[in-house]
Amino acid sequence: MRRIYYRYPQRVDLSFAIGMTFPETLKYISDLNGQESTKTTGKELLRVRVKVEIATNRAEFGDITPDVLRPGVITESADLRISVLALALRGTGKVPVANDVFFVRLTDQNTCTDIDIARQDSGEGLDALDMKNILLGKSN
Repeated sequence: MRRIYYRYPQRVDLSFAIGMTFPETLKYISDLNGQESTKTTGKELLRVRVKVEIATNRAEFGDITPDVLRPGVITESADLRISVLALALRGTGKVPVANDVFFVRLTDQNTCTDIDIARQDSGEGLDALDMKNILLGKSN
């Protein structure tokens, strides 16, 4: 069964293939959910948090549960919404700096998986290449 979002953008910002099977890629990306890291930019310390959701009924996104990750439950294609929230850690507390949202489509190609990335809006912040680096585990 495919898990697709009917309002997925027609124009994608970046397409690439990853050398893992579709179930492996889905599990790998779902493991990014809740991941936090810290980095410094200029004089500020930032905490970056990643949230991964999957299309549920072609119109909404929901949490990825262990039932969804069982072999054979999702086949062919899956749409994910990945949010990257950046919080500045200041003396007065945590201040939201950016919340970048990306749509990511995984398409099964037998021995590899095609990944399409589209940014939800065209504002400042992370771009599709930054999202690719997050998905591949490369630091910026």
